[in-house]
Amino acid sequence: MIKRFFSSIQQPVVDQLENLQCLVHSINNTSSLLQKRLLITENPSCHSILKRIYNPHVRHHLSSKTVLEYMESHPDRVNPCHQNLDQLLESLSSRTLTGNEARRAVADFYNAYCQTKAHKQIFWRVIDRNLKMGVSEKTVRHVLSDQKEFSPCSIKVALAYPISKIKQLDLSSGWYASQKLDGIRCLSLVRFDQGEHDIQFLSRSGRPFNTLQKVANDLKEAAKKTEIQEDFVLDGEVCAYGEKDTKTEVFKEVLSQIRRLNEEMKDPVYHVFDYIPMRAFLQGKGDMVFSERQSHLTRLINEIPLKHVKLVDQQPLKSVDHLDELTENAVGSGWEGLILRRDVPYEGKRTNNLLKVKEWEDAEYTVNGIDTTFMRIPSTGENKLVLKNVNIEHKGNTVSVGSGFSVNERIDFAKNPELILGKAITVRYFSESVNKNGTISLRFPTVKAVYDSQKRDI
Repeated sequence: MIKRFFSSIQQPVVDQLENLQCLVHSINNTSSLLQKRLLITENPSCHSILKRIYNPHVRHHLSSKTVLEYMESHPDRVNPCHQNLDQLLESLSSRTLTGNEARRAVADFYNAYCQTKAHKQIFWRVIDRNLKMGVSEKTVRHVLSDQKEFSPCSIKVALAYPISKIKQLDLSSGWYASQKLDGIRCLSLVRFDQGEHDIQFLSRSGRPFNTLQKVANDLKEAAKKTEIQEDFVLDGEVCAYGEKDTKTEVFKEVLSQIRRLNEEMKDPVYHVFDYIPMRAFLQGKGDMVFSERQSHLTRLINEIPLKHVKLVDQQPLKSVDHLDELTENAVGSGWEGLILRRDVPYEGKRTNNLLKVKEWEDAEYTVNGIDTTFMRIPSTGENKLVLKNVNIEHKGNTVSVGSGFSVNERIDFAKNPELILGKAITVRYFSESVNKNGTISLRFPTVKAVYDSQKRDI
């Protein structure tokens, strides 16, 4: 048994654990939503931890189970390298510490600061991001919301319907067509404060992007040059390109790069297609029609040449024949498809005024199972156990998807199935098909992306 030494430095950590435990106990003892909100408000020492735990985009990349297993086979120490709980959690979520180094840090913190059974229990709940506190994620985010921070619930992004959902396209009200890019949707929230432009990048689900400093520098330069002194939001897609083919977007590459925590994207290109006044974005609706917003966007981006920010070309649609011509050109150019935008005010929702024209469909699924097989590895000649396919559910039927994985991914997923089982994936397919037994399946499905959680997080 370790003899613990508590000092004035240690006491704030113990107090924070005690306050968290008391807050959870108090909230679980009341059924009043108003009282729950009041309790959270009155405990500011817990706010930083609550923000982390109730942020769906923050992960600790380990669990109490893995740390306890580590502690069973390693000697106890009282030598914490973190002076408070926030520092420890930041090191875990940013992946500054990983593997056994991370487990060691958590174990040292636990041995140094967790005095009582209650402290131990609340500490492991924090590590697991599950306080078992009778309050919803939405309520916590509402109480702790900061006007300068945007939570997922405040994101009102415009989303398109497939053109197949529309019986007849009426071009008389004015429509614009542009290339549908194969990148990551990115919102740039630009605020003008005391002569400076502050920029925050978010995914369409509200996840912060911290790898786009080169894009931020370009946008700040453009905003300063055009002397824009209002708050606004840019909507676009971040793309990455291969060294040889500089015209075709590489989705897996941008997905890999944009999620990194301690490294900037090497050469991002932010293709911007909309300019939205901040008030309209926050309300999910505005007064300025698309063509007016394009005028603002053109003035911002085309004023000076920018390496990492590009304006998406918008072509006014003249007729149905013109649309057919553009669609044929998109297919011939190997594009993802077309996006059609009606000349109407901004709508922060899925709307018939925003349509996508594409031959291939994308959808998100959860991996329910995998199949493995032995394969000869071309580079070494070895026979290794590899992933053969993943199993997903589409409209109540199991569908196997085997395309879209690299050799290294097949080896890794066969060796460590937990890396993909239960995780969200994006599957691209040509269309639905009906099997001989009448069940619905997918034609030519291929895995486009694998995510770290049960839901797509960007």
